[in-house]
Amino acid sequence: MSNNVSQEKTPGAPSVDVVTARIGSALSLRGMGITAVRVAIIGGFLLLWQIASGPWIEPFLISSPSRIFSSLITGFRDGDLLQHTWVTFEEIAIGFPVGAISGIALGYAFGRSRLLAEIFEPIIIALNGIPRTAVAPLFIVWLGIGLWSKVGVVFLLTFFLNFFITYTGMRQMDQEYIDLARLMRVKGWKLTFKVIFPAISPYLFTGIRTSIPFAVIGAIVGEFVASTEGVGFFIRMSAGIFKTADVFVGIIVLMIMVIIMDKIAAVIEKRALRWQTQTEHIQIQA
Repeated sequence: MSNNVSQEKTPGAPSVDVVTARIGSALSLRGMGITAVRVAIIGGFLLLWQIASGPWIEPFLISSPSRIFSSLITGFRDGDLLQHTWVTFEEIAIGFPVGAISGIALGYAFGRSRLLAEIFEPIIIALNGIPRTAVAPLFIVWLGIGLWSKVGVVFLLTFFLNFFITYTGMRQMDQEYIDLARLMRVKGWKLTFKVIFPAISPYLFTGIRTSIPFAVIGAIVGEFVASTEGVGFFIRMSAGIFKTADVFVGIIVLMIMVIIMDKIAAVIEKRALRWQTQTEHIQIQA
């Protein structure tokens, strides 16, 4: 009898499937509306830029979307821009993961050892205060004008950002997690990978995603200082011969690179924090 009563539906109340379908439809319409607004804003800006180039502002100064698009197609068709892009990507592909992993590892070590943090924290803060543009020439002297000097600059920018964010996450982590794990006799690498890293995982992914643009900036700074190839060299060379359209082409390539890397990191973050996303979803549904 009680089971029959519990299964009865309130008259006029929609079922769970209907409510879920309505929420999904509303979210879909909202997403389409947001996309339409974005397209309208970007399209309006590009149209205004195209109209202003010539009658209002000299094309020499701001170029135009049509000229930039033509230069972009020409650069990739000739293979020159593709080669410069590949060189910059190599520098980031080596320096970024090494810097991120090193920063996370040292931030974790400082979070676990109070003595280590007390000794080296002022030194790390002092080193972080050195301007990167001042360090880049030193990397050129130490590592040469080729690939590895730019990798060093990328490593430097990525390392400090991931270190400080990871260290902050370790300091903000609830000590009860570790105490409870120790009561359950969890220790060693299991404590690190089963308890600590999941607890500070939002900080880890924040550091990784935040450091992506800085990794690109590091590569470009190194190429600006001294290089014979790369997107930074392409931009510097184009600016030197007053080819404004090519300068914008290099900037667009860097923007696309950052967007792609951020999207990949976002997908990995979503998979790694799937439990957190599901919890938030349940709270919204409730």
